[in-house]
Amino acid sequence: MTTSDERRHLIDDIITLAERDFLSVPRMMGDEWLTLDITMSQFKVLLLLQQEGSMRVSEIAAALGVTQAVVTGVTDRLVHRDLIERVGDPHDRRVVICRLTAEGDQLAQRLSLSGMERGRKLMEVMTVEELQLLKETFEMASRVLKRVKHKLGVEAGNYEPTSTE
Repeated sequence: MTTSDERRHLIDDIITLAERDFLSVPRMMGDEWLTLDITMSQFKVLLLLQQEGSMRVSEIAAALGVTQAVVTGVTDRLVHRDLIERVGDPHDRRVVICRLTAEGDQLAQRLSLSGMERGRKLMEVMTVEELQLLKETFEMASRVLKRVKHKLGVEAGNYEPTSTE
């Protein structure tokens, strides 16, 4: 078996395990997630603004791969719910900047903490040896991501996919 074949089989095995075992984990999702009343598009904008801070509508559209008109509709609903706000760019009054409101930032933080708490609950049943192996796996994944970023010539936080990926 070639290295390429072995790699493909290992990837298939990992995906099979993930589908079989990880998707059947008992519900440990917090009420914060289950009562969340926003669309996936709105959720993506919230996450993007949480990660990037403030962004122009055109930047949000480019990051999500949608038109500015779509982003305007999504942001309209988020503004109406007081999760984001639109402000003028002090350097160019023609430019509109979107950013999280205090309420939007709190929601994004609560969702993030809820996800971390779910991970903590999963790890609390692991043995010390399993935790060490998991830590080593995350460290390896971090090294791989650094190599990918280096190969793509991007800095952390400035990743923009290209058409060749």
